[in-house]
Amino acid sequence: MVCPSLTGRIALAFLSLVLTACNSDGDRADTKQPPPSEDKVQQDTQPDAFTFGAVSDAEPGSQQVSNAITITGINTSTDISVNGGEFSINDGPFQNSTGTVNSGDSVVLRLIASADYGATVTATLTVGGISAEFRVTTKAESTNNEDTVKVDVNLNMRHTVGGESVFDRRKFINIHASNTEQDWVGNNSQSAGAPNEDPDLMTNFLEGYDVYLGRDTGGMKWQLSLLPEDPSRPGFIDETAAKSNGGGARWNYTTGTSTGAQLARYHEHRATDMVVGGQQHPYWPNGDDTGMGWSFSTADSEEEPFGTAVGHYMANFLYEYFNRGAGDTYGQPKPVFLEVMNEPLYDLVDFPSDKDKGTTPEEVFKFHNAVADAVRAFRDPWDQAVHDNVLIGGYTVAFPDFEKNDFNRWEERDKLFIDIAGEKMDFLSLHFYDFPDIEGKRKLRRGSNLEATFDMLEQYTLMATGERMPFLISEFGATVHSMMNQPWSPERDGYKLRAFNGLMMNILERPDQILKSIPFITVKAEWGRQSETVPYTNRLMRQKKEADTESGDSWVYTELVKFYQLWAEVKGTRVDSWASDLDVQVNAYVDGATAYIVLNNLEEETSILDLATLGTGANPLQEVTVKELSYNDDGIPVLSETTLEQLPEKITLKPEATLVLQLNYKENITLDEENSETKYYADKYKQPIEAKSKLQFAISNVEVSDEGEAILRLGIGRDHGKSLTPSVTINGHKVSVPEDYQGYDQYYDGKGRDQFFGVIEIPVAIEYLTKDNAVEIKFPDDGGYVSTTTLQVFSTSSAINRGVR
Repeated sequence: MVCPSLTGRIALAFLSLVLTACNSDGDRADTKQPPPSEDKVQQDTQPDAFTFGAVSDAEPGSQQVSNAITITGINTSTDISVNGGEFSINDGPFQNSTGTVNSGDSVVLRLIASADYGATVTATLTVGGISAEFRVTTKAESTNNEDTVKVDVNLNMRHTVGGESVFDRRKFINIHASNTEQDWVGNNSQSAGAPNEDPDLMTNFLEGYDVYLGRDTGGMKWQLSLLPEDPSRPGFIDETAAKSNGGGARWNYTTGTSTGAQLARYHEHRATDMVVGGQQHPYWPNGDDTGMGWSFSTADSEEEPFGTAVGHYMANFLYEYFNRGAGDTYGQPKPVFLEVMNEPLYDLVDFPSDKDKGTTPEEVFKFHNAVADAVRAFRDPWDQAVHDNVLIGGYTVAFPDFEKNDFNRWEERDKLFIDIAGEKMDFLSLHFYDFPDIEGKRKLRRGSNLEATFDMLEQYTLMATGERMPFLISEFGATVHSMMNQPWSPERDGYKLRAFNGLMMNILERPDQILKSIPFITVKAEWGRQSETVPYTNRLMRQKKEADTESGDSWVYTELVKFYQLWAEVKGTRVDSWASDLDVQVNAYVDGATAYIVLNNLEEETSILDLATLGTGANPLQEVTVKELSYNDDGIPVLSETTLEQLPEKITLKPEATLVLQLNYKENITLDEENSETKYYADKYKQPIEAKSKLQFAISNVEVSDEGEAILRLGIGRDHGKSLTPSVTINGHKVSVPEDYQGYDQYYDGKGRDQFFGVIEIPVAIEYLTKDNAVEIKFPDDGGYVSTTTLQVFSTSSAINRGVR
């Protein structure tokens, strides 16, 4: 055995001490932090990695929802936040504030896609320090005419606007005629002249196509021409004569045995909400002969305001010549609407005759008040007011060009009418016409221009009178100036049909606001014929010989009957519908086991539709009938009808064409979901635009639901070339402003409207809204006005994902 040296022994001793300190006394070294007990687990707030699928080919400005991810890998609550979007936990409400999640929670993201084509927006979700992006890229801008438009129809979701959801054919499907017009039967025998080719024209048209009667502006004038002057009250009708003539008219209507009288009574259920109205001549008191050698009083005093004599006659006409209600068995149904005068400013202000000598809009509007006062003051022999059931309105504007002369037209006419007569009018009477070819220009109303016009009237009447005044659209259609003073042609009718359908689809968006709308189609209108070869242009009927390929004097339909044939079956309850392109107008209705989907193309190019019909569950589709109104290369309207077993994957919507799809299901469609639409208006309107200066609006008392959609609508009137895409925030949230708007390019290569006036529709996430909302708008350039700022809120009973396939 070899013993260690002294030095070695000292080293070993030192090593032993070190080892003893590190090992044998180790427990005592941690006495301040004892080991955790076996029943306490260390907290973990960092989740496992997660990912969101990217979305491509999204519609610009559309709302997009991510796939759901499940939080794993944590054992306690941890923070969650989002940048650039909103998140929802376990199908709860979407939010963009900081929150907490637990293991097993499900999370989805939501964002608004860019308003630009081919652009990407990103929302980043961060959970416990772990992040992932949800990327949405919009589709590339199409360079061809067959870009697919997504159309969704939720057949089980009732769409209610201001309490209205039923397609009222009496209100929307009617003709500018009455049941007593001789045009229906007056020339129906060889002895009386040219016959109708269809001897049962009135019945087959009204009942066969389910059409109602709309407006009569000739009957009141005819009856006036038979009345003498009151010998003791110059300038007023003889009331005794009116009573006698009116009694005879009521008796003849009820007891007459002629074919016309019998048909009038048979179809009077289609004339229960008629419009009657006056013309400028002889109603404007200027010395015009009423027909019996006298004229209306021109007095203008406190006791007899200018127009009182006219109102006195209209009041007597409504009482003496129509059925008086309960207990009365004689006379035709009393009109519901009285228009004081038809398009008065055109003749009396813009282009007065020597006799008229011109007047001012203010005097015309005061005349409206005097007429309304006289009608409402009328009493029957028992001193009872009898015209409370008649609605009185005006001023029956022909050209509501509010933006003209930097909105001076609005200030000097339409606003002035509301200020002067708004309190005494029950409705605003309006005429809307497309001018597809006027002096080489294309000036259309259908689309965004009509929307801006409606919105301005709605908002200002609400501000001026405390409530939105309802609208009566007593004429709408098209005037083709380049084809005026010409013989009848199917091409000209085609322009009118395009306008009827496009304007109709805009009108249908306001079922709560529209009292009645009448496409301007008369029966034969021989009173408007200019010569043997130049007839009136807006006619349901023509003589066969007017067509190049036909001969004979008998009366047959013009192309305008195709409007009624196209819409003949549409009825029911309105349901939710949506299109990814504003230029594809869509409306849908459900009636029992049948759905009707109406699609109209505002584009002059073909649109390819990807249509999804949702909400029918296991209810099988039995048959599809497709009615198509389109136009051939010569502009001639073509109405076709086909029957299919199923909806095709893609639907072709031709340029400016209209489709009515009738879907027949095996069982009744259940309406178990709701979409309630409400419109809110800002605190001010018609604000001038200054470059880079904020326009601020408040929209208050908004009811916000957990689910739904919202559209911020900006009415804009500006010179062409000015920006239509301002920077917009609502409650501090920046929203994407689409570059597209409904309808054609109003500039139209310099051959369109004189300036832009339309509505820009901006999608807004429902979560951005509160009861009281602040809107800020900033344009990069000067000029023009923001005419209106309104908010459409669609409160739905369940979430809707648009365009998901």
